[in-house]
Amino acid sequence: MDYTESIRWLYSRQESGIKLGLTSIIKLLNELKVPDPKMPIIHVAGTNGKGSTCAFMDSILRASGHRTGLFTSPHLISFRERISLDGRPANERDIAETLTLLKELVSEWEEVPTFFEITTALAFKLFTEKKMDVAVVEVGLGGRLDSTNSVLPSVCVITPISFDHQHILGETITEIANEKAGIIKEGVPVISAPQHKDARAVLDSKAKEMGTSVQYVENSLDRESISLQGKHQRQNAALAVATLKNCHLEISRDSYAKGLADTKWRGRFEQFPQKSGKDIIIDGAHNIEGAKALVRTWEEVYGDTKAVVIFAAAANKDLPSLINVISQIAAIIICTEPNTPRKLARPEDIAQLIPSHIPNEYEGSVQNAIRKAESSNRHILIVGSLFLAGEALSILDGENLAFEPSDQ
Repeated sequence: MDYTESIRWLYSRQESGIKLGLTSIIKLLNELKVPDPKMPIIHVAGTNGKGSTCAFMDSILRASGHRTGLFTSPHLISFRERISLDGRPANERDIAETLTLLKELVSEWEEVPTFFEITTALAFKLFTEKKMDVAVVEVGLGGRLDSTNSVLPSVCVITPISFDHQHILGETITEIANEKAGIIKEGVPVISAPQHKDARAVLDSKAKEMGTSVQYVENSLDRESISLQGKHQRQNAALAVATLKNCHLEISRDSYAKGLADTKWRGRFEQFPQKSGKDIIIDGAHNIEGAKALVRTWEEVYGDTKAVVIFAAAANKDLPSLINVISQIAAIIICTEPNTPRKLARPEDIAQLIPSHIPNEYEGSVQNAIRKAESSNRHILIVGSLFLAGEALSILDGENLAFEPSDQ
């Protein structure tokens, strides 16, 4: 299969939905004989900040001369982003060849692995083939039954735990934390962001059961130069630094500084200055705590200036709370519908939740929503979904044709 054919086959596996469990992925990794047991793996779970924390660690490790594999999800524009080798997306040829191998391998299985199981196996196969020194691996969903939980890491990382994906992970912080704590392994160090008391109780209990302990990183890097905006990113950076200091890898002080300053993680308060003097800002915030962090960052950067907000969200989100938070910085809200197989909240349902003092409009495409917003002479904020962020980035990058919509 070439790249297009292989991705088409892989995406066809999204039709089977999300099936949490480790049986298929363990079988798949065993047959591939990956990952290399000598390759240190940093495993990252949590609700918010996983991707940014992974990106900080990857950048610091590369600045210190280590060869890195980075596995994150979902992608924003291209599937290739999910698997990064030495800071660059995996190339089409390697992906196509490995997916062809995987398709042949599972063709006679009674139950073909899911999209995410195959993608996880693809990542570990490429990391092993390319002889990466370290792998930084982000959990896809939850932790306990996530495909990435099939390997033994050198260190486990927990970013802030809050409400998201309650229909799968549970309705309380305790239930959600139980799923995240599932990545904790016997004797493996655990580094965590500050947590709600209920989440902390769960993490401490699980760590004790597994013969380890949790180190909570209470500080943020307030003086260092970091590339990502917002106080929450300084906390993510502190978590990344504390984790790497527990990995017994050779990293100089200068490498920490360079890595933090050079980190790139797209769709996180990403600013596009316009000729008009205004900015377009794209942020993937899609749950309450993410939205609150976005509003704080907006106020740090733009003060009390309000935005034209372009908004879309998945149907299973807590829309009333999300709209309530985003409305704090909105002059106008334009509802739109990004190109994604994911079931989206209906624009008319969103419109009913917008406070009456904020005008709202509808544009059927993201491109048209941006055009309409540009006539307002205000900063434009695109927010509510990583799938919306990805399509908006492809438009602003002039890479519309490269955009690969995804459901997971």
